[in-house]
Amino acid sequence: MKTSNIIASIFLAGTLMVSCTENFEEINMNPNAPEQVSANLLVSTVTSEITRTLTEEGYSDGNTITQLMAKNNFPGFSQFDWGDQGMWNFFYNYLPEINDILEISRAEGTQNATYEGIALTMRALSFANLTDLYGYVPYSEAMSGKSDGIFTPVYDDQETVYNGVLQDLADADAALAKGEAIAGSSGDVIFNGDATKWRRLANSLRLRYLMRISKRRDVSADMQSIVNAGNYIDSNEDNATLVYSGTSNTDSWPQSTGRIGGFDEKSLCTTLLDYFERFNDPRLDIWFDRNSDGDWVGIPIGLNQDNARAYDDEFSPSRLDVELFYFSATQAEAFIMKNSEVQFILAEAAERGIISGSAESYYNEGIRASLSYWGVDDADIEAYLLESEVQYDGTLELLLTQKTIALWNVDYQGWMDYRRTGMPALETGQDDLNGGLYPVRFLYPSSEQTLNKANYDGAVSAMGGAGDNINTKGWWETGTRY
Repeated sequence: MKTSNIIASIFLAGTLMVSCTENFEEINMNPNAPEQVSANLLVSTVTSEITRTLTEEGYSDGNTITQLMAKNNFPGFSQFDWGDQGMWNFFYNYLPEINDILEISRAEGTQNATYEGIALTMRALSFANLTDLYGYVPYSEAMSGKSDGIFTPVYDDQETVYNGVLQDLADADAALAKGEAIAGSSGDVIFNGDATKWRRLANSLRLRYLMRISKRRDVSADMQSIVNAGNYIDSNEDNATLVYSGTSNTDSWPQSTGRIGGFDEKSLCTTLLDYFERFNDPRLDIWFDRNSDGDWVGIPIGLNQDNARAYDDEFSPSRLDVELFYFSATQAEAFIMKNSEVQFILAEAAERGIISGSAESYYNEGIRASLSYWGVDDADIEAYLLESEVQYDGTLELLLTQKTIALWNVDYQGWMDYRRTGMPALETGQDDLNGGLYPVRFLYPSSEQTLNKANYDGAVSAMGGAGDNINTKGWWETGTRY
């Protein structure tokens, strides 16, 4: 072979090798298994799972701890026999997906301000729930495993987390204000990619969390600015709700897919029955059924297993409305936040002088929004507002009692209000296992004591109290502004 042919052969082989190397990643990509999930698929998962889970938590335990419901079987939660409640792993499992949406929404070629605003809103919601439920939580290093190899993140104090939450929501407001459209399916099961409605939710959550820290900070300027701008939920049409399609178990009201025995373990609590009888409240007949004797009967909170079963056998307390909450897969909805909550937040803010406006007007609008949402007609709503016990008397006890009722199924928001204000007044049950104290936080999962022990120990020590304790109050609960 001539020397020129040898050189040509070597050059050709080298060229082929370089070409193969340059296209190696492309050749080895499976077009039927994309390596980056699209934003709309991630948004679908995040918005549906978080909304569903928050409402399930409200239904099962949030309503219990605010004494709207009580269990006649397996009543340990209402006795405050608490272990890990599971919300820690839930949120930290979904935060990486929220982070992925955020990265996609900011990347060249997939940039979209509406997806960015949705991701920031859901991130704020997740971290706010984590710190409200547990206290100190991993925040600044929580998402640093992939980028920085940090797999034992430090726990940040509540003030730091809240600073981040409020900044995320302010940034979400700015991103969503652009009103950028999403091409094709948005994946958003809450507002179908409507930037205006997401903006209203982001600002409504800002109002919620500003009020939460109002014992610690002067939040009047921030809250008044949001009210003045008017970009918050102020009608039921803007409620952040998930409507179930009923086409599968996943897309159905969760209680409708379980056994009737499990459904029947939940009953009307005597505390809520007292409220309803005092107010002559139409929601009683919407949420609950009369017992077999045709009576409304409640069950006290905090009975142990034997006493709860004995009480149930003797008095037959009223069960939840079986048509609405069991037999229908689609009538009951899941929700993040509704207009009624926002109106009661503004009512409290006005009553405390944090914002201008009439506390009574906001209070009445909160009641109207709640009753209207549950199908009460306008004439009956106006008659209800004229009930002597319902008419606004300027007391925060009445205002927060009505707000707590309106927070039915809204995760643990009523408990957060109780922890901040002590209203409405709640007492532990006769068989409580927490020394007569009403708990104020969840316990950290036991896995943290083995997988992240140094940071776990540091957080427990910094929060004070006797170890990892359900009675250790957090930063926003211990303020002195009121």
